[in-house]
Amino acid sequence: MDLILQISLAVICLFLVWRIYKTITQNPEAFSKENINKSFYAMGILGLILTGGIAILVILLRAS
Repeated sequence: MDLILQISLAVICLFLVWRIYKTITQNPEAFSKENINKSFYAMGILGLILTGGIAILVILLRAS
């Protein structure tokens, strides 16, 4: 990799880490137990819908 590209990637990574840190310090209740449970529930439902959709597409593809 070119040196300038490596430096650019390092700067971007440092900026992202800084933004994540600032977001967490400004909104610490985002990682409360209740919010994390709600997020896992929503992601589980979305995962099941995605799995079902892919299964339907595979069945339709095999039928044709």
